[in-house]
Amino acid sequence: MDITESVKRVYRSRLRADQAAATRLAIIRAASDLFAARGYVTTSIDDIAAAARVSRATVFTSVGGKVALLKLAYDVALVGDDEPVPLPARPRSRQIQAEPDARRFLTQYAQLVADIDARVASIYEAVRGAASADLDIAAMWREIQAERRVGAGNVVRMTESKSPLRAGLSAEAAADVVWVLIDPAWYWQLVAERQWSLEQFAAWLGQTLIAQLLP
Repeated sequence: MDITESVKRVYRSRLRADQAAATRLAIIRAASDLFAARGYVTTSIDDIAAAARVSRATVFTSVGGKVALLKLAYDVALVGDDEPVPLPARPRSRQIQAEPDARRFLTQYAQLVADIDARVASIYEAVRGAASADLDIAAMWREIQAERRVGAGNVVRMTESKSPLRAGLSAEAAADVVWVLIDPAWYWQLVAERQWSLEQFAAWLGQTLIAQLLP
């Protein structure tokens, strides 16, 4: 067996895989930019292909149709890349989870939410806007809301492990409060529309979470 030829085949295979991954990410980012700027309904596959500098067929073979593109655009914006690592398992999330002080935990969590919202708020609004016009997007919107509510419950459980909740506040009600406060719509309204800075928004969110959840 020619070891050199085997190594060359592995190298070429890896190179093709890297090129395919880069093309896929370029398509997702182009779709995200267009959905955020124009909305879902008025953005076509041809528009996305042109923005990503690929063919229409490449869009479909690399990613899929518009619904798949919108979902992937949201998922990538949520974590910042297309690596298959969920948000709670990422190093920054783990570091925040390990913070023993409840107030510092909520302050750091608020900063994380603000940084995520800076990426995801515009595509979140695109999903919201399209949900009333497309049944598949409506289902996606419901899934996003359900996932956010699960995440809010996890935050409350972590908070309770560090401090009692405010008197009279149940864990279920606390999770509802967190679910509402971490809605990217708040970022969209206060930062994108009212021109708050990212730091102002993160500070407000942290202070509000502390006031609502802790004694």
